[in-house]
Amino acid sequence: MLGYGGTDKPQDPSDYSTQRLCADLAALLDLLSVQRAVVIGHDWGAFTAARFALWHPERLLSLILLSVPYTPPSRTYMSIEDVVQRVPNLAYQAYFANPASTAPIENDLHNFLSIVFRTQEDQEKPAASRGFLLKWFRDTANTQEEPSVLNDKEFQIYLDVLSKGGMNGPLNYYRTSKHRHEEEERAGLPANLSPSLPVLFMWGTADSTAVPTVIEKSRKFITRLQDVAFEGRGHWLMVEAKDEITEKVLSWLRDLTRQPAKL
Repeated sequence: MLGYGGTDKPQDPSDYSTQRLCADLAALLDLLSVQRAVVIGHDWGAFTAARFALWHPERLLSLILLSVPYTPPSRTYMSIEDVVQRVPNLAYQAYFANPASTAPIENDLHNFLSIVFRTQEDQEKPAASRGFLLKWFRDTANTQEEPSVLNDKEFQIYLDVLSKGGMNGPLNYYRTSKHRHEEEERAGLPANLSPSLPVLFMWGTADSTAVPTVIEKSRKFITRLQDVAFEGRGHWLMVEAKDEITEKVLSWLRDLTRQPAKL
């Protein structure tokens, strides 16, 4: 995704709006001469993939989302601060949305990644759900090593790549809420995905970002939704349950090919 790895890393948050990201994805498909594709994403990738189904519905064969359930475009703008008032365990998003968060995160990237990829048992600590990052970076004496869902090699790859590319790009995703709302309002994006689009949503029951009530609400907007819960798994499904995720994706796609085409 834009801002990560070897991609461009624009400084302006508006460059990370989902309309622009989806246009990039459509252009990539054009470059590869691929008319329609199976699109899969996790976290911000899931949000972007789902918006791709609204901005470019004709380009999808099916949609696979991990950890972040579908939410439709809002008819009224809600700031991240207002969101946090309603859902306190998203307080970290308000911290990330502030451009002032970039420097302390970059200056203490090892500890930051230790927090982000901590094990599920550690995620359940009370401090992890209510603005814990802000407190962490104010407490410069806190250097406690966190148990990680990554092995040492995986952790080092993340550390090396993000150290080289910087964190402003990845954090800019949290600074796009106003841009996204204005784009979606201007375009009049629908709330419902195409009724013919098959959608698979996979989530961990121990992941606080995958709220069962939100998952159930998404059924109102997705006609062909199948959700699969992975018991006791957390947010980083592609690490915590990589074999199960791979097998489920492959078996789901095989089942789709066996179904008669919907005209």
